[in-house]
Amino acid sequence: MTRKKMLRVAAGFSAAVLLTGVPVPLAGVWENSLPSALAAEQRADGLTQEQAIQQVSKLLNIPADYKPERSYYKKKDQKNSFDHPLWSLTWVKDSGEGRVSVNVDAVTGQLVYYSHHNEKWESDSLSAVSEEQALRAAEQFLERVLPKVEREKLSKPNEYPGLPNFTGDPWRTRVFSYTRMEDDTPFLGNGVLVIVERTGEVIMFIRNWYQGELPDAKAVIQPDEAERLLAEKAAPSLFYSLESELTGRYQEDSNRYRLVYRYVQTDPQFVDATTGKLLNALGEPAEEVDIKPLGTTVNSRAADKLIGKEEAQKIAEELVKRLPGSYRSDGSRGGGARSGADGVESRYWRFEFTPLHVQGKNAEPIVISISDRGELVEYRIGEGLFPAERGRKIEKAVSWTAAQESAVKLVKTLLSERLGDIYLIDRKPSRTIEEEVREQGRNYVFTFGWMKNGIPIEDRNFRVIVNPETGEAEELNVYEYGPVSAEETAAKIDRKAAAKTEREQKKLMLAYHLPDSESKPLLVYGYVGDEGVVDAVTGEWLSFADLRKKEIPQDIDNHPEQAALQFAIREGLLTVTDGKVEPDKAATRGDMVQMMARMVNRIEFHRQFSGLDDDDEDRQPYRFADVDENHPLYGVIKKAIQYGLIPKEGTRFEPDRPVTRGEAAEMAARLLGYGELLEKPGLFASPYRDVEKRLVPAVALAHAYGLLPSGSPDAFQPDKTLTRAEAAKLMKALLEVRKPK
Repeated sequence: MTRKKMLRVAAGFSAAVLLTGVPVPLAGVWENSLPSALAAEQRADGLTQEQAIQQVSKLLNIPADYKPERSYYKKKDQKNSFDHPLWSLTWVKDSGEGRVSVNVDAVTGQLVYYSHHNEKWESDSLSAVSEEQALRAAEQFLERVLPKVEREKLSKPNEYPGLPNFTGDPWRTRVFSYTRMEDDTPFLGNGVLVIVERTGEVIMFIRNWYQGELPDAKAVIQPDEAERLLAEKAAPSLFYSLESELTGRYQEDSNRYRLVYRYVQTDPQFVDATTGKLLNALGEPAEEVDIKPLGTTVNSRAADKLIGKEEAQKIAEELVKRLPGSYRSDGSRGGGARSGADGVESRYWRFEFTPLHVQGKNAEPIVISISDRGELVEYRIGEGLFPAERGRKIEKAVSWTAAQESAVKLVKTLLSERLGDIYLIDRKPSRTIEEEVREQGRNYVFTFGWMKNGIPIEDRNFRVIVNPETGEAEELNVYEYGPVSAEETAAKIDRKAAAKTEREQKKLMLAYHLPDSESKPLLVYGYVGDEGVVDAVTGEWLSFADLRKKEIPQDIDNHPEQAALQFAIREGLLTVTDGKVEPDKAATRGDMVQMMARMVNRIEFHRQFSGLDDDDEDRQPYRFADVDENHPLYGVIKKAIQYGLIPKEGTRFEPDRPVTRGEAAEMAARLLGYGELLEKPGLFASPYRDVEKRLVPAVALAHAYGLLPSGSPDAFQPDKTLTRAEAAKLMKALLEVRKPK
């Protein structure tokens, strides 16, 4: 699992674990929840459901007000990467504010995964425990859930790269990764991970422990020979990497990229300590991988030009002409909307076409979806959403190579204008996938990546699904990520220089490496140490650990608005830069619109904005002269206009000017859904003497809801600026207004 994905998982578990409340009487609570035949099968394999529940009760204390929600038996072959089948069990708090999730090895009874989320522990007034206290909580947890023989094999906490490379929220959580040691040799990626919340409660536990035999730890190749080979041939790849992965500002830098060098799975990075061969992370002999686009054409369409349904239909009708055969247009079949990484919604419409060249009543229609940017976002035959497995054996499946050719052909046909920005991510199928294709009818899935200036863009890809029986590419899904914003578009150092920089941050080490769940461990030489990437422009080493430390605010403790500031940081409303929030600095108009736009994402506000701007003309982007497409707030301001948080008026937005209390009141009223009333000052009476007529509705509404309190009973001070702390307090108050009473 990638570091980015693990960060997203952590966001869902933002409170504490392992309460000491009265345990629930676990045995028997899930009686009759599974068919008896399935239960019998599970008894034959290992633990029954009841035995698994009893085992959990020995390891963990489930609070009395948590009730069983569901149980699920995961067979080893059901996309389960563990060596054994698992019992997956879930408890939910009566009030719905908490959830405990547990995975138990169905053969050994060992705890494999554990998480606990409780909304009440998210209080921003709770004090944080020290690093030492958090470590003590983690080790006490391990003493309870991990056998002594395994505990004795663990490294010091965070001595080696994480398991997985998972940092979490450096302000709200403490992450302790323990690597498995066999004698003095680390088994990278094997061990346990414990995450402790700032209150001192454990919120997550992950155990990854290879059960098979390990190779002899005696290396044949000497370290100096391995060092020479790696210096000559190992080198990272050049990528556009998300700026947010480096800064931790996941909202502000959502679509901004930086050129970096980092090792990917296919890069040479290990030396087999037995054979002396150079290996990639997949355990394969390392070969130079030349990533090439499928063609030379690049998209020339303006990123912010919006189209309507009629123009979208014309584009779909032109695309269907590229396919073999003839088709009848059956018009629109609805549509929908998607939110990009910057939160800006894009609309799309589905158009259906009936094949005229296919005989018989079972001819399936073709569906083509076009976005309001004029781009293809979906192609499929029939109903789509094909099951991953058809549940039956295929007598003769087409080969992986033939299926891949079919996928590439479809991409070249439907995305011919963008082939210079597309490359095939060529990964051979595992033995498990090949078997599932033959025995269970699993579809072939091929992944394609996006490029910019011939350089791959990290985590931007799409997929094509191919029918294993017919070899026909039946579905193509293209997610619209939005434009790639990058200050530099050309590397100034080469791969060799980047490799040298990375080696200087690490130590050559003998270690065990497990390429994947189907492989056996290898004894390898590799560079182990600080995790990070190399800036391809400056040549600087960007340490993930150092970057995470800069996300911890150092200037809000004992601040009068500390609780509001903590809320704003947790919600991604305020950014921590180099350890500073600068709470007493004036909030800018850009700060305020950014905070408001992010509040829209919360369910308390999002519902009221559904269906806005249904008219295609209204959706055309409103332009400010001082906020062009390259401005970091372009997407945010575009979203704010789309949702009516700021009016379509004026030629300049002035994002860097300090926001006034009057402007903040207007934005707050719009967020609460009163945008139309702001144009009707005659309906309101001002509670203050210093408010001009235009601002009366906004100020009256703010006063009624207790927002933006004034130090004077009869003066609102509409022209006074707000500090970042006061802006955070306003956001917290707005959420309280919307919460059910």
